[in-house]
Amino acid sequence: MRFKWAAAIGLSVAGGLALGAAWLYPQLEMPSPTGPQAVGRTALSWVDDGRPEVMTADPSDRRETPVVVWYPAAADTGEPVGYFPNLAAVAQELSASGEVGAVEVWGLRYVRSEERWGAAAAAGRFPVVLLSPGNGTNVEFYAGLAGELASRGYVVVGLNHPYDVAAVALEDGRVAQFASEHWPMDFAVRQAATAARITERVAVVRFVLDQLEALVTAGEHPLARRLDLERVGILGHSLGGITAAQACASDARLRACLNLDGVQAGGPFGAQPQPELPLQPFMFITKEAGLDPRGQALWEQLAGEAYLRVVAGAAHDNFTDGPALAPALWPGPGAAERVLAEVRGYAAAFMDYSLRGETSALLAESRYPSN
Repeated sequence: MRFKWAAAIGLSVAGGLALGAAWLYPQLEMPSPTGPQAVGRTALSWVDDGRPEVMTADPSDRRETPVVVWYPAAADTGEPVGYFPNLAAVAQELSASGEVGAVEVWGLRYVRSEERWGAAAAAGRFPVVLLSPGNGTNVEFYAGLAGELASRGYVVVGLNHPYDVAAVALEDGRVAQFASEHWPMDFAVRQAATAARITERVAVVRFVLDQLEALVTAGEHPLARRLDLERVGILGHSLGGITAAQACASDARLRACLNLDGVQAGGPFGAQPQPELPLQPFMFITKEAGLDPRGQALWEQLAGEAYLRVVAGAAHDNFTDGPALAPALWPGPGAAERVLAEVRGYAAAFMDYSLRGETSALLAESRYPSN
């Protein structure tokens, strides 16, 4: 995933620094969430002492999962926070990863956000949605979607898979950078690597569910009494979308499964041609005009409800915040903002139905097969 900031910076320099800044600044803000709740943000990290970290050579290294949490917050609490709160700690590695350019990393510090760091949680208990990002993409780059769901009354737990995302800080001060060497160009080897990473991610999802249950049992964290773990869903983009499908197939604690434009040999359901299928309600939001033939027959085998939405004019990276953050030649909403708004709307409608039992015409029109 790469943000398209370079052209904007060039135009700013060509037009004069002051004029360029005046043109650029109003666009460096995420679209506001549309729900009634203010949005808080915090971070957690858990180490799985029983699982070695296979992406490093250190035999004593254990798999750590840093998470970013978006949640419904009490208004006017917490501190203002930028779009990428921990940017200074990982900026060098973000640039070195090859997934985010140096100019883009520099620009991220100026992106504004309405979220509040460490805000008091709103009263009540809220459904939980896990979020697994695309390959090489930090979960921070899905703040537009995560914040939207939080504003509508969900706690969103974003998983920053070390060595799968561009760069993430670990508890001991190290920064885990995207391990590009694990993604060779040879197709067969790459497919095997993809399947292995999805298997690892599914294990992480199950581990995080365990940690959330322990958090609620201990009751010491400020969010502990706000998590409704009887209503948990998962969504993911690209590699994370396949992870979501496979996690649902392996863990009944997940009650809703949403894949954003993730397709492998098993279509939107898995990396292998004949994957285990989820029994939970399943939705696929994609840019593709038609179903991938590798997975089309699998749709007919789904035991649970299925939904399909094709977003016209979308590209693969439209399911991240990147295109919405790319300054346009003319200020104001454009195609990227329209696509993001559509993805946010359908994702919320699916979770509202699957986790709350709330129906909507928006979701009904996406039922598969259509009647």
